[in-house]
Amino acid sequence: MSHQLSPVDNCRPGPSDLAVLRAKLHEDRQFRLQQLADIARITSAVVKTTSASDIAAHNEVRDKLEVAGRTALAETEAALARMDVKRYGRCGRCGGAISLQRLFAHPQARYCARCQLILEMQR
Repeated sequence: MSHQLSPVDNCRPGPSDLAVLRAKLHEDRQFRLQQLADIARITSAVVKTTSASDIAAHNEVRDKLEVAGRTALAETEAALARMDVKRYGRCGRCGGAISLQRLFAHPQARYCARCQLILEMQR
C-alpha cells in the first residue's frame, strides 16, 4: 500500500493517515509475534540435533534475536497505545509533531527527527 504525502501533509496525521499507519503497526505486530514463535520453535529443534559445543553459540545468537524481536514488538505496541490515547504523532521529548514522512517510514517513531538525533548524540 502506497501513501503519497503532499507538502501540507507533513504535520499531524489525519484520519486516513492514522488508519494506514494503524494497519502497518498491526501488520508489524503480527510479524514480530510470528518471528518470536519461530525463534522458539527453531531453538527446540536445534537443541535436539546439535552437538553440545554448538548449543552455546546457538543460544547466544537466539538470545540476541529474541531481545531484538521483543524490543521491536514493544515499540510497536507502544505506538498502538499512543494511538489509543491520542498521543500518536507527538514527540515524546519536545511534544512537537513528528512528520508524516517520518511516521510512514517508521510508524513506531516515538520522537521527532530533531529529538531523535539529540538522543542518539547523548549515547
